[in-house]
Amino acid sequence: MSTARTCAMGVAPPSASSLEDGPNVRIFNVKYSPNLGDGLLSECLEGGLARHGAAQARSIDLAGRTAYSKGTAARTHALQLLHALPSPLRREAVRLPLALASRRTWAPHYAAELEQADAVVIGGGNLLADMDLNFPTKLALAIESAARRNLPIFLYGLGVSPGWSKEGRARLHRALRCGQVRRVWVRDARSRELWQELAGDAFGLDAGVVRDPGLLAARQYGAPKQAVRDMRPSAPARIGLNVMSALAVAYHGGQMLTEEALDAWYLALGRDLLARGYYLSVFSNGSPEDRAAVERLRLRFERAEGPRRVAFPEIRNPGDLVACISDLDGLVAFRMHAIIAAYSCAVPFLALAWDAKLAAFLASVDCSDHLVDITRASPATAAERITHQLAQGIAPAARRATLDQAEADIATLAAAIREALALAPL
Repeated sequence: MSTARTCAMGVAPPSASSLEDGPNVRIFNVKYSPNLGDGLLSECLEGGLARHGAAQARSIDLAGRTAYSKGTAARTHALQLLHALPSPLRREAVRLPLALASRRTWAPHYAAELEQADAVVIGGGNLLADMDLNFPTKLALAIESAARRNLPIFLYGLGVSPGWSKEGRARLHRALRCGQVRRVWVRDARSRELWQELAGDAFGLDAGVVRDPGLLAARQYGAPKQAVRDMRPSAPARIGLNVMSALAVAYHGGQMLTEEALDAWYLALGRDLLARGYYLSVFSNGSPEDRAAVERLRLRFERAEGPRRVAFPEIRNPGDLVACISDLDGLVAFRMHAIIAAYSCAVPFLALAWDAKLAAFLASVDCSDHLVDITRASPATAAERITHQLAQGIAPAARRATLDQAEADIATLAAAIREALALAPL
């Protein structure tokens, strides 16, 4: 008996008559990550599938989380420990915890959440990455759990990173041998090249390229094209400083920065912008290490400037994040989905370089000139650049076309799901 046939045995596929109201789609991602950018793109994908005929489109968090939260200090400590270890030792250190979590937490969670599902999407975010075997383990388990129920699987809007370990690649390949993955779409040309090398060529799963679902943030959350912050026509422009910690930049992006050096850079940029007459909003996407960096900056800014000109908005969920960003006149940020939300809401931005995925996104929307490397550019240069972007704005026709394409891409996914279910053997 073939591996594909063995993996697909289990629950029979739904009949056409049971899908009259549309399919029940389950979306594996990291929706409830403390980084609310992950929740933003998850909710945008859910909303898009609902608009295009899904009776239900619901996310399954790969880590077993079920609600938004601020995370814990344990996450920061784990990142610090893993970052301090050489890669081979890191992978050995995580093997037992990953195996235990798979058996005790993730597998039961996936099985329960797949009840009543008709199809599965693994969608949104930079999930095709091998950071200490984390995603290879979870993705393989998700694919195997869906295959056990004979559910068609689609990979959609994913980012792909290089540097996979031999073991991480083997785990992904073992799962793909089930044959249940029907189509693959990634979010940029760089990810497509990496996917083809990682698995696409080996399994005949050529990847298409689609827009990131997070680009639909303005439509998903009803963000106005230009939010009204202050009824006074002469109100100063407000610049958002979306803070990412040096620990996160180093762990995920490889840049060797200290918290002290990055905090000093943020402070110098903020003071330069204040001196130019702008107001500031200082916030993060929500990860504990990023929130800690915001708190350090809060103490310094409030001591020097007082609360009138520098605000620290509370961000509790993806809707708060989009509302905050749409209310700005401009944004400076490392985090990619803060930048994506800004583009969606027509808010001019300056992106801070840290990971190739950010540069790939900017290239995909013809905004490569919005990127600056803080190891080479002073805070004063960054202040000049964001001032320039405020004057330039976001090209409206190109933005509308990009958002329309993101919507059309999800419609293509929805059509592929319907086709797979109509062709499923009874």
